[in-house]
Amino acid sequence: MGSRIKSGYILWRALIVLIAGFVSILASISEVKAQQTQAAFTEGGHAICGAMDLRTNTLLGACGFASATKTGKAVGECPRGSFFDIGTWSCFSCPSGYNRTGFAVDTPKACSKQISAEYKRATRVGAHKSCPSGSFKDLRNGGECWSCPAGFDRTLSAVNEWDACGKIFEPARRAEFIDRVCPEGSFPDLNGSCYTCPDGYRRTAAAVSAHNACFRNESLVAAEKITALTCKAGEYFDFIDGGTCWSCPVNSVRSVYGVKTSQACEYLTMRWEPARRTPNGLFGLPGAHEIVAEVIKDRTLIDESISNYIAAAGLNKAKADELKTEAWNLILTEPEESAILKAAVYMHVFNVIKRGAKTKAERDLLNYLAVYVQQSRLLVAKEMQGVWQSWERGLKVARPGRSTGLNPNDIGVRPPQMEDQVGDIMLLAPGAAVVVAYVGLGSATLVSTSVAKAVGTVGQAIFPHLVQGMKETMRITVTTTSIGTTSMAFMAPTMIILSASSIVASIGTDIALDQIKQESIITDALANSKKPVNLSRLLLTDNGRTEVLMNWGLMTQETIKPNTQTWAQLMPAEKATGAGDHSVTLDNGNVVVGNFEIDTVIDGGQNNTRNDTITLSQIESTGTVGAAGRATNWDLIPGDATDVAIGTDGTTYVIGVSKAGGGYEIFKRAKTAKRWIKMAGAAVRIAVSDKDAWVVNDAGLIFAQSGTKWRQIPGPAAQDIGASANGVWITAVDNTIHVRNGNRWQKLPGTATRIDIDQNGRPWVVNKNGDIFVHDNNKKWQKLPGAAVDIAVDIPGAALIIGTDGKTYLFNGAKQDWDPIVNEPDSSAIGAGDGQVWRLTKNNKIYQMQ
Repeated sequence: MGSRIKSGYILWRALIVLIAGFVSILASISEVKAQQTQAAFTEGGHAICGAMDLRTNTLLGACGFASATKTGKAVGECPRGSFFDIGTWSCFSCPSGYNRTGFAVDTPKACSKQISAEYKRATRVGAHKSCPSGSFKDLRNGGECWSCPAGFDRTLSAVNEWDACGKIFEPARRAEFIDRVCPEGSFPDLNGSCYTCPDGYRRTAAAVSAHNACFRNESLVAAEKITALTCKAGEYFDFIDGGTCWSCPVNSVRSVYGVKTSQACEYLTMRWEPARRTPNGLFGLPGAHEIVAEVIKDRTLIDESISNYIAAAGLNKAKADELKTEAWNLILTEPEESAILKAAVYMHVFNVIKRGAKTKAERDLLNYLAVYVQQSRLLVAKEMQGVWQSWERGLKVARPGRSTGLNPNDIGVRPPQMEDQVGDIMLLAPGAAVVVAYVGLGSATLVSTSVAKAVGTVGQAIFPHLVQGMKETMRITVTTTSIGTTSMAFMAPTMIILSASSIVASIGTDIALDQIKQESIITDALANSKKPVNLSRLLLTDNGRTEVLMNWGLMTQETIKPNTQTWAQLMPAEKATGAGDHSVTLDNGNVVVGNFEIDTVIDGGQNNTRNDTITLSQIESTGTVGAAGRATNWDLIPGDATDVAIGTDGTTYVIGVSKAGGGYEIFKRAKTAKRWIKMAGAAVRIAVSDKDAWVVNDAGLIFAQSGTKWRQIPGPAAQDIGASANGVWITAVDNTIHVRNGNRWQKLPGTATRIDIDQNGRPWVVNKNGDIFVHDNNKKWQKLPGAAVDIAVDIPGAALIIGTDGKTYLFNGAKQDWDPIVNEPDSSAIGAGDGQVWRLTKNNKIYQMQ
């Protein structure tokens, strides 16, 4: 014990030196601090028990005991044919013929079976990156760039260890991750290029350019969860009451005393009350008004977030439609209350970080976010220093057997666990935890594996409760008791641990019993917390993605209303009209789409008395194509096609050129896939309603996608079909127009040959003369200038046509006219959806706009 006290005294002297350094850090960021409010930032936290109170210089008593909380009945044993997984405390089974692998049980690779060896080529994705000046290359993960602090050199320890860098007469330090040599998911080759193997394939010893560069000899699939066993991870099983589960407070463990006593849980280390700060709100951030308005007008990320939630919650169509309407109503009327909006804006910010800021609003918001992350690091580092100082000073004074009651099991030997002690600094309110959950339901590239796992397991508990009271589902401030309680259960301890540990890991720390290592950890934390934050670098690592997302949740969780004048300029009230109502109904014999009634004839202009007046208040160029609506870069996609359509999930469908019964072969291609997959059936025209394809064959029959098969939809003989998530329409072979209304088709006045539907359910058509019409906000069909052979539209205003001259045009809302985006007169068909634009040429070549 005496040697420990002596080493602790040496460490304490070293930490005295760190205090002076910390004061200089605070001075260096005084300008940064002024940009956000952080209550108690300068006061710092304090020990509650089991350590020295630095405010009074008093040794506090041992933390002692606490009661346990009953969480529920325990399950006895795994059913026959299933196996127990200790990490999830659940029972799983593999499909027949498959065996358990070494991968985590909740991954798609949990089960495998041997198959005959299959070989494929590797795909080149680009050249190696060079490590920046001042950094060095390490072979970890196929090649990474790292750097040591100034004056330090590499040691023999692994590059990701706490002592990777050393200097004579100085404590060892951690190396800093800089970049990857190859993109995430790829591997480097000695030829200087980066490659990927097909999904499920591994690299062989053959040359990377060989036909057998990649192979697989096993089929990998997910395991099926059968039931939870005994108790959840982090809970304690007890035989009392026939087998029950219990939890202990954070930083405590089960004691030897009865589970129903006041001493059921014991604190083995100190407890700390951390500093608090006041979080910001979305509309209190610089540049937020402009970016939020852009996200709302674009709609894509919001609709994606809503769809992800609907899929995760397993809502039926009626509930899903109700939720969509309420979600959009809340966004348009009280945007500061919408958790879905805040999640969608984060998805946009994530993409901006990846591609680089292009506007002043984007630069302002990214700069602010980087400062906020830096301040979170600084506050955590300061708290870590306080925790360690309080514990170490207590260690110096305490002796076993003293009247204080302190013993070697609390501050005498065991250092405090930093994530637990400072976790409340990153405390997310229930609504902010829901924002994190919404983001976690999206693309795997948005979040770390730890967040995705938390949302996919613990987070599932919030969905049934959030479905109750559809309007409250979308709110950031959760008021209902059941919702708030469940959200808190989801947030703590999972979100607290993820929040704190991501920062602790990102700034170069981890927990250890070694005191010299602990001193180096705090030195690194303080040093790194004063460095400017590189957001794009953070997104390259799991911990970094968690850190940025958690800071976003904390930074936006306060309800701050948008500035009335600024918001009115960005989002005029008339532009929001009808955005929350996309239903198709009948009213006195007229068809109503959303809030817009169709009561005018489309017949080439013969009965349209307003064809010389364009008053389309809702038709604007909203930016899916590029600045000023112009784009010049197109990628040639392998294959040939005669028609194209895109779903809300980014899947692209095409009608091929090979004749088959009923028309031509049908193919689809997922958003991130690199090849086409042949589907069953044949057709001549195709459209996508949300994620389900609809087709028309050469006999005019209509079919809707039903899994891997097609079901015929009775109706008029059709020549074209148009669809979005808010409606399916056809033009019949006699050029009449019909809308799907429930289980039947409703004929509308007028004629057209080509049709497409935007995300608001508004139809855009071309008639036999090439005239172009759209249903506007004045309950009229409006004739647009120009002449076309095909039309496609994604969000309102992002309409594209193939002109009768074969050129491709984008609608310009400001000019109320068409801007050419492809001047070559070779186009024959156009498709748009999910922010993507695809066109086909007269010789059936396929192009996608970059």
